[in-house]
Amino acid sequence: VLEMISKGSVQRGAVWVAQRVPAGHITAHANQARITTFPLNDPETAMYSSDVISFARSQGLYDGPDDAFSFSDTYDPVTPSGARLSEARVWSLFRQFSNDMGPYLDYVQGRNLTNRMPWSIQPLHKLTLNQTMWSFRQHNEHSWFDPTKDEGAEAFNSPYRWRPLAW
Repeated sequence: VLEMISKGSVQRGAVWVAQRVPAGHITAHANQARITTFPLNDPETAMYSSDVISFARSQGLYDGPDDAFSFSDTYDPVTPSGARLSEARVWSLFRQFSNDMGPYLDYVQGRNLTNRMPWSIQPLHKLTLNQTMWSFRQHNEHSWFDPTKDEGAEAFNSPYRWRPLAW
């Protein structure tokens, strides 16, 4: 999985990190950087731009030791709305294939941003292509986020929402 952030108007280019998904695991991303710390000396597991940490230091974004550097926390910190609108979609997908996502509900609700979900999970069983496709067709049904149960569902219990999502 590759995550890349532009250096913006400061300098041409981008900073990036790529991390291998462990064998037997799945991961998901939804408009939020999710790779936190990563091994700096294991190119079989993680690769990164040569200036991923030094650029953060030069911009005043990070001043800790290299081995504690978190790509997500530095370049795309999770906010309460980011947890609710992005990370909740990852949580929803993970909970279809794991019984261990309950402890992260307060995180995806945007209430406890320190309770980060794991970057990848080991599913209960090997996924088929069909299961993978169907997993993206759900709308948080039967969860705290079930859109058919709130005021946005209107009279017909629609899972779809008009944009913008926040007001």
